[in-house]
Amino acid sequence: MIKISKQKTNWQTKKLDGVIIGIIFLITSIFLFSRYEYGLGVILTLSLLILYKADALTELAFGISHGFQAKFQTSSEKIEENIRENNELITNQNFSSFKNIEMKILSELQKRYGGEMKTLVQFVYGQPDKPEFRYIPDGILQTKDSFYFFEIKYILKPELAKNIVNNTSKYLNKVYRKFLPSIGDKKFIIKLILASRCDLSEMSFNVPTGIEIEFYKV
Repeated sequence: MIKISKQKTNWQTKKLDGVIIGIIFLITSIFLFSRYEYGLGVILTLSLLILYKADALTELAFGISHGFQAKFQTSSEKIEENIRENNELITNQNFSSFKNIEMKILSELQKRYGGEMKTLVQFVYGQPDKPEFRYIPDGILQTKDSFYFFEIKYILKPELAKNIVNNTSKYLNKVYRKFLPSIGDKKFIIKLILASRCDLSEMSFNVPTGIEIEFYKV
């Protein structure tokens, strides 16, 4: 049995609030356009594109040169795990650095693939009272024909890359095999994003079927 749960509270209340805010935004946008305030009208209209995933957002900013930038919630436990994988201490500075990189990558993935990005979605495999394992992807996203899990690993030193990738891909292979039958007609892809200040693209990694490695230079 597979159970999918979202870590949030008062879902119905939040959704109703989102609908009300959306209606207010739309009415205000129409009013602004009628007053020839096209700039503000466009900003409010574009806001509606992000409003549907407001439960996953922690920060929203708009700039003339960069447009909208959204930041998503992330799993504290997974960030701490990534820090330990790099043989680093879990300090406020390290945690903030790893978290900011992960959120930046999630935002760029959202722009690239489109669709609806979700974070902090927990997948439970097995019986609800005695699950075999739980998995929280760093991000999930659906397009017309594909379903993506995103797993982001920030790697400080190239010599740590092999070990991090091997351990992560073994676990992701288990996730892929267990959840594949439940995906339906969509193509199921797990993207392992390797972020680093170093160029890891020249390294060779062996990963199981269903898992794709993508390199990200920070």
